[in-house]
Amino acid sequence: MSAAAGRLRPQPRIELGDYPVDAAWSDDGRALLVAGGEGALLILSVGTAPAPAPQVIGRHQGGVLAVAWQAAGRLFASSGQDGMVRLWDARTLESSAIHSGNEWSERLAFADNGRLLAVASGRTLRLFDPQGQALHSFSEHAGAIAALAWRPKSGQIAAAGNGGVRIHRLQPQPDSRDYPWRGACLTASWNADGRLLAAGMQDGSVHLWNIASDAESEMPGLGAKVFATGWSGNGRFLAAAAAAALVVWDFGGKGADAARPIELQAHSERITALAFRPSGSWLVSAGRDRRLLLWRVGAASVPQDAHLLADDCTLLRFSRDGARLAVGDARGGLTIYDCAP
Repeated sequence: MSAAAGRLRPQPRIELGDYPVDAAWSDDGRALLVAGGEGALLILSVGTAPAPAPQVIGRHQGGVLAVAWQAAGRLFASSGQDGMVRLWDARTLESSAIHSGNEWSERLAFADNGRLLAVASGRTLRLFDPQGQALHSFSEHAGAIAALAWRPKSGQIAAAGNGGVRIHRLQPQPDSRDYPWRGACLTASWNADGRLLAAGMQDGSVHLWNIASDAESEMPGLGAKVFATGWSGNGRFLAAAAAAALVVWDFGGKGADAARPIELQAHSERITALAFRPSGSWLVSAGRDRRLLLWRVGAASVPQDAHLLADDCTLLRFSRDGARLAVGDARGGLTIYDCAP
């Protein structure tokens, strides 16, 4: 996306008939899997005209909680309030249950090579292979796992929760390493090379671990719990949202410690989602003020584009190539925005 193309071009809004709580793109960006808060698991075909209606392919009793799509693969996973985790074949749309329990599985994540599926249920992290076979269950965390993030190209996964972050790996043998911190970690985000791990905190700070050097640092003072963090695709910028504040740190040059954070001020109410485009430094944010904003981080301190949503934003998901952005709203709708030049 060039500077001249700093626009989000919306397609017609799609009525889902359910409240979207999560979504995942297929690897080619032609299909979008949507988790409905009232139980419907839907799939949308994208890029065809006229766009076909969303297809309900299954249900989780009580509501769907999370979905994940395997990179460069034919599988996706879903979990729900019925305690089930299901693995689906994207071509046949057939599924099998790979886990069930009394605790909800609210976090699902495929490794970037598609060979492992991580499932967080309460305090426990489990790993499954693409055939749905359970490979390992790690020892319990101190509290419920709030976020999962696979370390790029490493086979290691960070699980954030009360008391800090724990990094797990399966090979060459199952083990875990703790990175403790006071209070609750709400997010986990790796930079592009997997050297830096950032976590948003309940106490209004962002904590940073340099895994290579074992150094750590803290960026305090956001004033409210940090419920969203994300790195730019080029690894230069780290963004965090707390209440209506959107703050960005620049890790270029001498690093974030040598520069004041960039404050991007435009939202009037709590920001509910943020997402960097997979390449470059374009950032989108949305919140309870029903505003969807596009930022060119590092080049401008005002939004480059703005759209009014039908209701509060519930999710933002870029396709893997960054060509499309899916935006869900609390009224039960979803809008696809074209982002390519």
